[in-house]
Amino acid sequence: MSFRSDTRGIGVAKLFFTIVTGVGLGLSLGTAFLIVRGPFFGGPALDPFLMMGVLAVFIVGILVVSWGTTRLFGVGASA
Repeated sequence: MSFRSDTRGIGVAKLFFTIVTGVGLGLSLGTAFLIVRGPFFGGPALDPFLMMGVLAVFIVGILVVSWGTTRLFGVGASA
């Protein structure tokens, strides 16, 4: 099954991977703010258990944005 066969407009696959990339970017930016809020912006630091959860979501966000970006631009795909 080829995801690149849609030649009309932006394509459903490109739209999907753009949304996936945006969600991953939002996850990583939102959780990065929560991680650095305490030490750099003068806010309270998160509790250790919550900080580990935020760090896990940050790593998932980085994985999602990298997967979505590579699929969007066709990195590693054969022509």
